[in-house]
Amino acid sequence: MKKIAAAVLAAMMVLSLVACAGAEEKAETQEQTQAQEQAQTETTTPDADWNLPETIEMPEEVTAVFEKAMDGLTGVSYEPVGYLGEKDGLYCVLCRATVVFPDAKPYYALVYVNDKGLQNIWDIWMGAHAEKK
Repeated sequence: MKKIAAAVLAAMMVLSLVACAGAEEKAETQEQTQAQEQAQTETTTPDADWNLPETIEMPEEVTAVFEKAMDGLTGVSYEPVGYLGEKDGLYCVLCRATVVFPDAKPYYALVYVNDKGLQNIWDIWMGAHAEKK
């Protein structure tokens, strides 16, 4: 009887140690997940490290960089609507885009340019909202 009680007690101690180790591992995993989520939020937040302008009017410098970057681009016409900000020399410009094709429907796009040229274009499809009235 003493051997059974000792075995049960030993089994309970082992189970409690395993449970404690599992709880510590779970806590570490939760901390890592929270740190990753925070890092992702900081890097994907639209205004993270961006220098936002007081107004969306296109400054001369941005206009010059934009025109140089878009020179020679064919297939789509990009009309700047407003300057949205700058980060590390990269300018973000909201544009009204129209495919160069009869009766093509316009849409909006975020155009990213810098001194090296066109860096990226993100199309924003908004249907009738992009059409001039």
